[in-house]
Amino acid sequence: MLILLWLSPNNMVGMVYSVATFALYLGITLAYPFKHRVKLTWWDFALLAMNTSISCLMLYVLFDAEGWEDAQGLLALIFSLVYVGLARWVQRNMVQEKQTILLFYITSLTFAILMIPFQFGAKWLSMGWLIEGILLVILGHLKQFRSVERAGWGVVLLCVFTFVYYDVLVLYMVGEQSYFMLKYSCITLGALSITSYYAMVGSGRGIWSKPTIHHSVLELGALNIFKYVTLGNLWIYVLYESNELYTRAVDGTFLLYLFYKWLMFAALTIALAYGLSRAKLFHDQMVKYYTTFLHAAGCCIALAVTLSMPALDPGAEQHTAAEIVGLLVLIIFNIGVFFAGRDLLIAGIRGQFKSVEWYPVIAGIYLLGVITVFLTVQFQWGDIGLMFSLMYLLLAILYIAYGFRRRYVMIRRLGLGLTLFSTGKMVFYDVGLLTTGSKIIAYFSFGVLLLGISYLYQKVSSRMEEAQAKKTPQVEESDRPE
Repeated sequence: MLILLWLSPNNMVGMVYSVATFALYLGITLAYPFKHRVKLTWWDFALLAMNTSISCLMLYVLFDAEGWEDAQGLLALIFSLVYVGLARWVQRNMVQEKQTILLFYITSLTFAILMIPFQFGAKWLSMGWLIEGILLVILGHLKQFRSVERAGWGVVLLCVFTFVYYDVLVLYMVGEQSYFMLKYSCITLGALSITSYYAMVGSGRGIWSKPTIHHSVLELGALNIFKYVTLGNLWIYVLYESNELYTRAVDGTFLLYLFYKWLMFAALTIALAYGLSRAKLFHDQMVKYYTTFLHAAGCCIALAVTLSMPALDPGAEQHTAAEIVGLLVLIIFNIGVFFAGRDLLIAGIRGQFKSVEWYPVIAGIYLLGVITVFLTVQFQWGDIGLMFSLMYLLLAILYIAYGFRRRYVMIRRLGLGLTLFSTGKMVFYDVGLLTTGSKIIAYFSFGVLLLGISYLYQKVSSRMEEAQAKKTPQVEESDRPE
């Protein structure tokens, strides 16, 4: 056959001859075992493998010689369908031929994988294998074909490996970024779609509630690992894509370029944590830990922006609208972070201390720190010592009033401690920086505020004691035996 193909002056005739030779040896090899119900020998099995490899190789050589490179993917598809049809036929009529069935299925899968690079080239390997893998996984699971489902998982893993090695390490690192965002988006959405599908199957929702393949413990563990990797990659994808879009939309010379970028990262991280916490489909203990980490990461990024990136230019005499808007956005964002972590903090405190009284204390300390940072970093009030003391004293009044209203002892003690600190700071430090008139105003202001705190404390304490005294006799009277 090889000699005749080499001598043939017409490639079309050579293609027909290759197909005829392939069909001839395939039919001869399978006809005798099928007719006499005997097993194929290893020589027959080897002949099938050689017939497939040599015939297919020669067909591709002839296609290339004829200039039909655009049809090579179609040829691979035809071979894949032919071999999956042969596998099904042997499976129905020659059940004893396990090796032959396996050979045909593997050959069909091989051509299905090669179809993508043959038709679209190396740059679309990951995209083509992603679509192919998703279809094989979902259809194999729905139709109860365990081998097809596993083959689909193999193609999906091959797609991920190709994307990481070829698209990221080879192309992206050398500066070739064509269609990288599109590929990364498709990979992320594809992995998320597979994870969502198996999550819906596991929860028995909608059309997926029909009986499906039961997975082993090892397979369930692998599915969970895939889910965690998918959700972890989702955060990286959100940050990467937002960074790319932000870089294209905003000029790098913008004064608050990094300020708004990192604030955007913090907002997206917290939004993703909130969305995953509401997505009951993915919930388990590891996902709960992951959402907690995302909440903490978003808050840390916001705190880092507040600490290190002032929205107001310290050297400018008049601030621009962008700076003022940036400062307002930062204030609103920190307020949102303060309330966003409320439920998470309360749940953690209840699990650790069995009481929510520590929540206002921790929130109060956080509020104190944020206000201090805003005064020193964002407003650049580092030299105005008295303003800090007055702000701390007003904050102490709020803590004490809140503690009495909610009957929390710890937050009242924090308010009293803050009162002593602000008063001591005013007496021993701030007074030395003030003029005589400013000292009089400072002492008068602090005196009024301290008298107000004392009056509030004594008034509310006496009311609480009276209420407790009224309750005590009633309890004792009800407990007295008749």
